[in-house]
Amino acid sequence: MATPTAELQELTNKSIIELYSVELKADVHYTKSAKTATYSQSSSTITITLNSHGFSVGLILSLNFTSGNGIDGIYTIQTVATNTFTVTGTTSQSTSGNVSFNVNSTISDPTVYLFHAGNNMKDSLDIIWQSNTYTRIPVKAEGYKYTGKGKLPRPLISFSNLLGTITAILQLTNQTTAFSDLAGAKVTRRRTLSRFLDATNFPSSVNPYGTPDASSELPREVYFIERKTIENRDIVQFEMVGSFDLFGIAAPKKLVTRDDFAGVGTFVNG
Repeated sequence: MATPTAELQELTNKSIIELYSVELKADVHYTKSAKTATYSQSSSTITITLNSHGFSVGLILSLNFTSGNGIDGIYTIQTVATNTFTVTGTTSQSTSGNVSFNVNSTISDPTVYLFHAGNNMKDSLDIIWQSNTYTRIPVKAEGYKYTGKGKLPRPLISFSNLLGTITAILQLTNQTTAFSDLAGAKVTRRRTLSRFLDATNFPSSVNPYGTPDASSELPREVYFIERKTIENRDIVQFEMVGSFDLFGIAAPKKLVTRDDFAGVGTFVNG
């Protein structure tokens, strides 16, 4: 794959690194296999026990810790044994409890995709953040600004499609629900500073800008894909909305006015 132009070559310790995760919607974009398991965490290593799980190193999971002090989030499997596997936590602690998550019924097919519009300084490959690998691919999101006029932002996120990467994902998910085109997928914008990046991104595994800290990041922004706006050989673009702006979902006591729907308050005799 061609190296993206937005590289980590001119960083300072205050440079902001922007990363994106796309979580597919179960039973819309893939046929889910729901799992429940137990876990224990010692230091930053989380060991999850699930008999005959059949998972492989590198599988990305969105974990929901239902008891104990485990932190919900996206994790990549680091090691596997027949009945257990491990992931790396963002904080060091000692805890245990139960965890639940979904996997694709075809285990080899992902349920989470990670992207970053650049590459590391070590070997010009993917970015590692919080022990997760973010695939290097040109990606840009814009339109996050709140106007203060009551209208929620609807950011646009655009991916390079020169190698057909995004089209391939769409084709895969559309096999479950035809023409879904990732509508409803959860997109999380993550931002951290270069000084907190995992050391493995740099030559000799030393971050020259500061001390790696997987728990240090700016507040996450969560959106959902509303629709695909462009798909061609060059790019695929999606319009995103906030959770309150999704079709069929409203904030408590939100009023619908004529600005939203011209027929509000109009009575017509049948």
